[in-house]
Amino acid sequence: MNFISLNQPTALPKTLRSLLIVLFLSVSPALWAQTILNSPYSYLGMGEIQTGDNVTQMMMGGIGVSNSNGIYTNVVNPALLARNRWTNLEVGINTEYKTLQDYRQQQKVFGGNYQSLNLTLPVTSRWTMSVGIRPHSAVEYETRSYRRLNLLGVDSLIYSYKGSGGVSKVSISNGVRLFKEFYVGLQMDYLFGQVNRNVATQNMSDGQYYKVQLEDLTSYSDVQFKAGFAYRLKLKNDMFINAGATLDLNSTLNANQVKRFATMDLSGLTVINADTLEKSSKFVQQIPVAKRFGLSIEKAAKWMAGIDYSYTDWSKVNNNLGRTAALPASHKVSVGGEYTPDIESVSSYIKRTTYRLGASYEKTAYDFLGNGKYAVDKNLSFGVALPLRNLSFLNIAYQVGRRGLITDNGMEEQYHRLTLGLTFSDLWFQKQKIN
Repeated sequence: MNFISLNQPTALPKTLRSLLIVLFLSVSPALWAQTILNSPYSYLGMGEIQTGDNVTQMMMGGIGVSNSNGIYTNVVNPALLARNRWTNLEVGINTEYKTLQDYRQQQKVFGGNYQSLNLTLPVTSRWTMSVGIRPHSAVEYETRSYRRLNLLGVDSLIYSYKGSGGVSKVSISNGVRLFKEFYVGLQMDYLFGQVNRNVATQNMSDGQYYKVQLEDLTSYSDVQFKAGFAYRLKLKNDMFINAGATLDLNSTLNANQVKRFATMDLSGLTVINADTLEKSSKFVQQIPVAKRFGLSIEKAAKWMAGIDYSYTDWSKVNNNLGRTAALPASHKVSVGGEYTPDIESVSSYIKRTTYRLGASYEKTAYDFLGNGKYAVDKNLSFGVALPLRNLSFLNIAYQVGRRGLITDNGMEEQYHRLTLGLTFSDLWFQKQKIN
């Protein structure tokens, strides 16, 4: 088998394509509910922005601006979709074990979420489109503080800060090959979801068995866009140098907000009295704008190594802590690569397996203490793509990392992430041949 010859597209009837899209969109709503882990850093803006990488890119530190092998779906740079010449269905789920600690206490949490669901369809020999759904942002935090009302400390107030919810997005992406190895792409995301942010006070004086809570419910429903570019320069002996870039085209989203005061019992489950302050007032949510650049070198069907750089402007995003200082830009550098010993091997399953490794370093916009020291997120990742049949794979990715330091930020997260994904290509859509 000659790997390069696999670039012939698989024919797929238009009616079957339509049925697949309808099926895909009908099952997607079942995945809207998100289960995430507690993260004090999710107080910014509309929550902690998810990377959006698929399982293949997670193995390699998240790189994907310039690299794509034409088998898995590249969800980082829409331009590189044009390299996909097969109908492709990808699904993924992830789990995470996290340890959070500050100066006083430590908490261990475990949870999971769907990672992505994506369908890629070649339209013509130069144009490929993709439809997918994945988490966009997540909010999940809860903290408490105490204040004494007198010198003896008999009476005191408890302040509680709690946030929950998240935003999902449905993406429609298109990649087009304009010239021999020059690609452009455009991604449209429809964002939807709700975020609750509550601040409660509870008087611990004798005879006080209630708490007063200010509730803020924000609903998101809007569209954002991302553009992508990529170029491949062929050297010799199936060697290529790849370059790419992406740019977010939106800086704001429309949202609706409802605020109310509520008096509740100590359990927080029963509302004694409630008074709505604002009824569905519209406002504009500022969002971070990212620019990404990538460079990689590859030997077709053998190995690849690359580096990505991301610059994200947070200066207009609300930090939700009442601070007047603008948030800084975040910077992220990711490196990674992949290696397949012999994709044509018939006798050795291990040689047909693809091995991937990567790492990333990010200076985030999270300043938990307000001391000007922003949390650094560092992680190491690796994984394998196990061949199933033809060009279908079981993907297993593992990440271990740390975000923030107690001595610098007052908060530290240590995490372990395991992500599983399935890539189905011509296993379902292969055109039958008669010898």
